[in-house]
Amino acid sequence: MGLFSSLNNGYSGLNVNQIALDVTSNNISNASDVNYTRQRTQIVSSNSIHTASGDIGMGAQVQSVVRIKDDYLFSRYENSNKTLSYYTTLQKNLNEIATYFPDVQDVGMNKDIQNYFDAWNNFASNPTDNGTKVDLASKTQTLTNSIKQTRDKIDDLNKSANAQIKTYTDEVNSLAKQIADLNKQISQVEATPNDYANDLRDKRDTAEKRLIELTGAKVTKNNIKSMGEIDPNINDYDDEYNISLGGYPLVDNSTYHPIQIKQNPESKEGFYSIYFQKQDDSLTDITKDIPTESVIGGLLEFRGTTFDSNGEAVDGMSTKYINQLDAFSASLIQNTNSLYSYSAQEKAVTDQLFKPVSLTNEQIDLPLDSKSVSDSLKTPVRKGTLKLVTYDNNGNYEETTDSTTGQTNKSIDIDIDPTKSLQDNVDAINTKLKDNGVDYQAVIKNGNIAFEKSDTNSDGVLSNGALLVQEDGSLLFDALGDAQYKPISKANNDTLPLPIQNGSFDVVTYDSDGNELARRTIVVNSDSKDPLYSTMQGIASQINMPNIDDNNDNNSNDDVDDYYKASFTDGIFSLTQNTKETTFVGLDNDSANFGGAVGINKFFDGTNSKNISLNQKFIDNPSLINAYKAPAQGNNDVANNMVQLQYNQINFNTKDGESATNTIAGYYRYMVSGIANDSDKINTNVDNSKALFNTIDKEYQSVSGVNLDEEMTNLMKYQNGYQASAKVITTISTMFDALMSIKT
Repeated sequence: MGLFSSLNNGYSGLNVNQIALDVTSNNISNASDVNYTRQRTQIVSSNSIHTASGDIGMGAQVQSVVRIKDDYLFSRYENSNKTLSYYTTLQKNLNEIATYFPDVQDVGMNKDIQNYFDAWNNFASNPTDNGTKVDLASKTQTLTNSIKQTRDKIDDLNKSANAQIKTYTDEVNSLAKQIADLNKQISQVEATPNDYANDLRDKRDTAEKRLIELTGAKVTKNNIKSMGEIDPNINDYDDEYNISLGGYPLVDNSTYHPIQIKQNPESKEGFYSIYFQKQDDSLTDITKDIPTESVIGGLLEFRGTTFDSNGEAVDGMSTKYINQLDAFSASLIQNTNSLYSYSAQEKAVTDQLFKPVSLTNEQIDLPLDSKSVSDSLKTPVRKGTLKLVTYDNNGNYEETTDSTTGQTNKSIDIDIDPTKSLQDNVDAINTKLKDNGVDYQAVIKNGNIAFEKSDTNSDGVLSNGALLVQEDGSLLFDALGDAQYKPISKANNDTLPLPIQNGSFDVVTYDSDGNELARRTIVVNSDSKDPLYSTMQGIASQINMPNIDDNNDNNSNDDVDDYYKASFTDGIFSLTQNTKETTFVGLDNDSANFGGAVGINKFFDGTNSKNISLNQKFIDNPSLINAYKAPAQGNNDVANNMVQLQYNQINFNTKDGESATNTIAGYYRYMVSGIANDSDKINTNVDNSKALFNTIDKEYQSVSGVNLDEEMTNLMKYQNGYQASAKVITTISTMFDALMSIKT
């Protein structure tokens, strides 16, 4: 040992302090980079030399340059960031929707509603003035356009969310591939002991944080190495690295599995679903498995992920507001149309309420379960019993007697066989009807079944007022799409554009001077087991019943059925004149909202917020709008009823089962307040999440962020160390000079 070993010690001091200065200056340079993790030089003693007098140190060396990173803190930092991003995503969309429903009395739809009812009030005061009719048509179109535009804006917001989901999914795949590539590079660099790929790990952390922010994916790190020599809380370096999404491995060390995005076939709007692509290229839908607290999860929660038979979303935050706007529109349409159906017309014909199946002549003679026929049916026909019941001309239920067996029956039961043709089954029905002496027969019209009155026993008397379907165990009429024979409760759910409610309505006939000729009350009870009251054909049969004395005058020729006939033809309900006289027909006291449900003489077209509009004939010619109930000059009963409607408590029912009773303006305010409350809650959650994130961010930065004061201290420390080491070398150099100057 001698001066040379001392010189080496000084050199090692210069070297380690130089490296430490480089690391410190690098920290200072990256102080403003939030994705940079501060680094520290790990300086250790070089191996000493053992001598008899003791160990002699051989200077210092840099063992490694490590990142100051606490994995637990980083995980909390990532989670708080994704939660903040989730609420921020919802906040952006909800605050946007809130602007569509301004909570100001004289702005937006609130004002349009008031203007609409004011126009009806003006019309009621001037029922024959075409100017008030034009104003009413204009104010109505303003309201309907406002409703549709609001709905369109929400739909556009959903489409924007859908487009963002695709963009972010592409970014997720890019990030996953980047992370897998970085894992490969990190493994190569760190194959050498004490070599750490700090910059690569920073890049991976940045990509990982963004990936978790977007998807809420779960990151798993195994075999974590603790850097306890520096700080017992630092444990950053891992051998195994995995990311899973929806329970499927997105990244497995240096391998990544892409996710795919495709349009969901059940979505009418072409909304995307997210799929995991397995190694065999098969796809698994993981849309509903994406964690909610993430950017994509927030967009999915807002847009919705499940769709009904019409292809519309049934979940999602925006769906709630669409459902409420639809409920508002549907109730406005139905209640208005029910009142407007009071305005008498010479005849009443609805739009096509449902479209029955129309089998071809060839299909009629083929088995119902044959592919050619079953492909045309709405549902398969099954083997079962069709139960028919009859009523006399007074509308009273009656039992029948089978002439072949002598048995009295409460219903006429026909076994429907799907292995036989429609014609064969119709023949079986007619055989049973004839055997029971029923003055009806089943016929095939337009490729479907209809029941018509027929003098079965040729006695010249039609003794049966109605033949109705009580029970269809074969689902024959479901298969044929003939909703008039279904229970109203079932037709409300899957057929009718707007629901018929339990209640009653009057059919009223008038002469040309507006005098009432006859009035008949029709009962609707969808809960009844009696099809006369619980089916649409039963309603028509009540109107057509021949022996009911509406006027209590013992005259069988001046009742509702003598003036008008009700019928369902090809899904269209009509009231047509049954006399050559000039007569008019309208409804009254419609607590069942029947006129609004089927659209008799409707004021509004449409069924919801997407298609609500003023009846096209009134757009083309506003002078056709009537204020009257009875067709008499100066009558304004309907217009007055419309004015009163704004104060009536009516029902609002959404698709998701929410029910409310309110006024029209009151329900709109209820919608607005609900949206405002939801927006306020999200804003509060954003504020809370932001405060939590800032706290965790400070905690995380206190460990991994660059502290300039600390780095300046280190800079001075390593500078002094470097100067001291240089002084050692200078001193030894002087000693060498002195040694060399000694003369022997």
